[in-house]
Order: sequence, then structure tokens, then C-alpha cells
Amino acid sequence: MVGASSLWSRALVQISPYTFSAISIAIAIGGNLYNWKYLIGTTIKAPRITSKNLINEQKGFS
Repeated sequence: MVGASSLWSRALVQISPYTFSAISIAIAIGGNLYNWKYLIGTTIKAPRITSKNLINEQKGFS
């Protein structure tokens, strides 16, 4: 197990900080796009609230 943890730590140390920032920005943008698609999809699919005509306007009723 000690060898496995040293491999991970060595790999993380060799990765550039700019790479970490680019990956985190890409994940944030992807998450925001996913959230916007979800919100837009739910608003489009939401049923419209309609009101019934409570006043009967047929002829013959007074």
C-alpha cells in the first residue's frame, strides 16, 4: 500500500497547477451547462396554469 500512495503523490506533484485550474474550470462550466439545460427543460415541460371561464356567456341566460 505504501508504494501505491507514493505513485499517486508523485503523479500529483508532477501535474502543473495550470492543468488543475483548467480541469476545475472545465468541470464548473460543464456543471453550469447541465444545470441550465435542466432548468430550461423543466420550465418548457411545465404545464401552463389555465383558468376556466367562470362567467357563462351563452345566449338565453339572464
